[in-house]
Amino acid sequence: MNKTEEKRSASFAIIQAAFVFMFLFSLLLGSVIFYDFSNVNLGALAFIIATICSLLLAKNIYEIANNEEKQKEIGKKISDDYINHPPKKLFTEVYDNSPIAYLILDKNGKIVSTNKSAVRLLGRSPVILKDTAFFSCVDTSKTEHLVLIKEKFRNGVVVVDEEIEISRDEGPAWATMSILPFTDSLGNRASLVTLLDITKQKEVDTAKSEFVSLASHQLRTPIAGMRWSAELLLMDEVGTLTKQQRRYVNRLLTNIQRMANLIDDFLQVSRFDLGTRELETEVVDIQKMIDEVVGEQTVLFSSKNLKLEKHFDNSIKEFVTDAKLLRMIITNLYNNAIKYSKNDGEVEISYLREGNDLIFSVRDSGIGIPKSDQPRIFSKVFRASNAMKEVPDGTGLGLYIVKKAVQVLRGRVTFKSTENVGTTFTVVIPVTL
Repeated sequence: MNKTEEKRSASFAIIQAAFVFMFLFSLLLGSVIFYDFSNVNLGALAFIIATICSLLLAKNIYEIANNEEKQKEIGKKISDDYINHPPKKLFTEVYDNSPIAYLILDKNGKIVSTNKSAVRLLGRSPVILKDTAFFSCVDTSKTEHLVLIKEKFRNGVVVVDEEIEISRDEGPAWATMSILPFTDSLGNRASLVTLLDITKQKEVDTAKSEFVSLASHQLRTPIAGMRWSAELLLMDEVGTLTKQQRRYVNRLLTNIQRMANLIDDFLQVSRFDLGTRELETEVVDIQKMIDEVVGEQTVLFSSKNLKLEKHFDNSIKEFVTDAKLLRMIITNLYNNAIKYSKNDGEVEISYLREGNDLIFSVRDSGIGIPKSDQPRIFSKVFRASNAMKEVPDGTGLGLYIVKKAVQVLRGRVTFKSTENVGTTFTVVIPVTL
């Protein structure tokens, strides 16, 4: 308690004691006067009693006030120590025993310290991890964007929830990683790395993808048999089937083809998810490929009375890439453009070369994508709310396949969309792999 507060407490006690003295002295003096006005000894005794009582009361008041101030001061000190400046021991205990893996890296990416969860996740002892380059623990073959993550780390940029695969002797582990740069007490740049173990979730996803892949392969044979049988019926001589029966068979063939396309989509998704889809490069004539894809959709395109515009860069016609993946990208984007365009609308396909990149885009004048749905548009089995109303028949796999195919081609895909106006998807891929 400082001197000002002490003076305030003392003054408060003196004032209260003075009031008590006046009250007691008046009371005792009145009693003396009532009983014996001429007795001076009684008056003196009353004065002494009132004074003693007042002094004792003043002392108690002062001590109470003093104790209250001391308690406030102690409380403030505790608050400052434990809230504003946590004890080092408490921080160390939380850091060491957290279920989340924590690592501290120096500016060069070397491990300075680890907690128990990090040691378990990385599968190495603290002695071995000390001064080890952290990114050497990450499997670069499964983390294609690791170069970008390293660049962000070097520049002191925050990294949030990046999925990585960790290499270790007992088998790989998966984690979502965040990197938070900070400056230590000596002014040196460092980073806190958090790793959230998602290995079990990845194992479950892998099992599901393997099941879908197996089921898709097994379903191909009966689907092919159904198509063959239906086509044989249509090949019979005229008159064998009535017109109505032929309509039924044609409808059957349409549904068989739809089922076959769905199985192919599931198979492609499982390959991407399992990481078994590898690049198969060859020389591709992109203009010829686009014309083939457009020709395959002539019936649907004509039924909606759409107008097609093409803008091609004649400086590039052939380049080396994965033809199957590129066709997959073009087909899905073009099919979506037709499917979600309004009648009498317009679809535009264009490509051009810019440096070492091919920029391919598909624009439609369709229903667009609601703003609230745009962040999830590339998610697996997701469809925009207006798309489900306008075109109920859909799997929500098309754009997911596009994104995965573009990633395998080491490119990127973006879009711009306005609801009820249209959408433009743009794919950028390298012309050499």
